[in-house]
Amino acid sequence: MKDKQNKKLHRPATLYVEGQDQFRGWFNSSLITSTILTNEPPYRQVVAHGFVVDEAGRKMSKSLGNVINPEEIIEKFGVDIVRLWVAGTDFTKEVKISIPLLQEIQGNYQKIRNTCRFLLGNLNTLTNEKQLIIELEPVDEWILAKLNKLIVYSQENYQKYNFNLIHQSLLHFCINDLSSFYFEISKDSLYCDGLESPRRKQIVTVLYYLLAGLLKIVVPLLPFLAEEVYESIPFNFGYSHKESVLLLPENKFPFSAKEKNLKLIEDFLLLRQDIFSALEKARQAKIIHTNSQAQVLVIPKKEVKTSQFSLLNLSRLLIVNKIEFAENIPQVDFYEEQNYLVKVAKTSSARCVRCWNYEELKEETCLRCWKQLN
Repeated sequence: MKDKQNKKLHRPATLYVEGQDQFRGWFNSSLITSTILTNEPPYRQVVAHGFVVDEAGRKMSKSLGNVINPEEIIEKFGVDIVRLWVAGTDFTKEVKISIPLLQEIQGNYQKIRNTCRFLLGNLNTLTNEKQLIIELEPVDEWILAKLNKLIVYSQENYQKYNFNLIHQSLLHFCINDLSSFYFEISKDSLYCDGLESPRRKQIVTVLYYLLAGLLKIVVPLLPFLAEEVYESIPFNFGYSHKESVLLLPENKFPFSAKEKNLKLIEDFLLLRQDIFSALEKARQAKIIHTNSQAQVLVIPKKEVKTSQFSLLNLSRLLIVNKIEFAENIPQVDFYEEQNYLVKVAKTSSARCVRCWNYEELKEETCLRCWKQLN
């Protein structure tokens, strides 16, 4: 039995992990002993971490009464929250822990969970691979290119044990690129278009690949969440057939983003930033109540090739009623933003009771919704 156990041991060890004080302790003594006996180091890599301190930076001790029992916080917050707390810190330095800090981490965890929940909830109509299509819009190519960069960036930093950088980039992607942008501009098609709508099929295809990519990034940080999400996948093909999320194959998109489309969306995001700033000012001035009421007129302050935006459905991407570009007109009632002058007016159209967009109505619904209901 002892021989069998010894066969499972490998030397040199892949990794030694301990506190920073072990550079003159275990790390050092192991290195000296192994070098004397075998003329080889006992490990391939060493990772040293700082010590856990309280919110005020004090060492934890019973006398100070500032010790937090790991079993208690696991029972209260769950293992994944504790793992995310570790991943969100620079563990090479002293690591702070407190209940308020763990509650903040719990909020970050919820944002990642809600992202996965949105993806799962909108993939339940996906029944076979034939529904996945290759022809995507520029904004779809852009978000998948962002995902691919995040996957590569995460893999590189997992190798370097830079878990905090992965944690930060993952949160930024979920909150800013997905929740505040791609999900927001997709909801109208997902909720109101017919199942055979080409645009809806494009979005569902993107969501399919987003889920696979995010699971590959999330699983080392939040294995319980990743496994729960994987078990809840509502379709039965593609990457959903594995026994565990840990067995997911490498991500391979059947298409590549065109550089001109990526540049187009980056230019659009600058336009979007200026228009959203103007829309906020228009809401405060009570010109409009919601962005979907807005008719927007835009004048470039610099030499910008606005004709490129004709490739995009700007009204849908900005969630406004109408947008137009102009030059050399009286610049009255325009908001001066960084790159554009923006004028905001309120549409005279009424709101559709189904999709809440402001359009010409037929029996209280826009033409699209009327067709879906009749």
